[in-house]
Amino acid sequence: MKDIRSNILILMCLIVMAAGSLAASAQEAQKAAMTNKDVLDLVALGLGDDVVIEKIRTSPQTSFDTDLESLKALKGGHVSDAVIRVMINPKAAAASGPSTPAAAVAPPVNPNVPEEVGVYISMAGKLTEVSPEVVGYKTGGVMKSIATQGLDKGHRNGTVQGPKSALQVASDTEFIIRVPEGTAITEYQLLRLDMKGNRREFRAWTGGVFHSSEGAEKNAEKFESEKIAPRTFRVRLPVLKKGEYGFLPPGNTSGNIASSGKLYTFGIIE
Repeated sequence: MKDIRSNILILMCLIVMAAGSLAASAQEAQKAAMTNKDVLDLVALGLGDDVVIEKIRTSPQTSFDTDLESLKALKGGHVSDAVIRVMINPKAAAASGPSTPAAAVAPPVNPNVPEEVGVYISMAGKLTEVSPEVVGYKTGGVMKSIATQGLDKGHRNGTVQGPKSALQVASDTEFIIRVPEGTAITEYQLLRLDMKGNRREFRAWTGGVFHSSEGAEKNAEKFESEKIAPRTFRVRLPVLKKGEYGFLPPGNTSGNIASSGKLYTFGIIE
């Protein structure tokens, strides 16, 4: 009987000790929890909202009072609305985590718009660059100054070796031209080439102005263009007869008599 009483006393002592330990643990946890006072102290230190919110998010436990009187005290302590919102629902703030900027998405590449300066046509559903041919020039006519416009007028005779272009297309073919920075599509010339034995010849105007007296207009063909992207134009050919033609970029008709340039040539087969 005595042993039973001893065992009961021991068990009761163990229960009391365990209860005391649990109470102490609860007190320690309550002490470690972040409270309104902690937030007020952080704000009083001059810390920004992002720092205070991050502290709330990373705290293992919080114990905020957000009743009316507590909210008045927080506002009196200059706690921002953003911080108070996190205090009201810290679990939601922790779940959302720190915001990260969205990854930059590269704009889709338009297969119908070339990236490099040049002349292109659409073949087999994709853009194909037109390879230019080398042009040899010699000055034709007399270069004169137009006093009223401050421009030089005249023409130059160009020669392309070979009887025809490697590119032969139908008359309804559309071209895509991407021009250099600061260049207008109207500065390009569409020229008809004259057959001269084993070479092709043309006469182009210089200085931006030409008159019937120059003879350069006999090789020039007018064309329509539509802007489809920055510095990029769709060119519709006029009604062209069967023969050899070429697009002459600007800046290819100046220089010395022995100078050379390039011409984006093609032939019309029908």
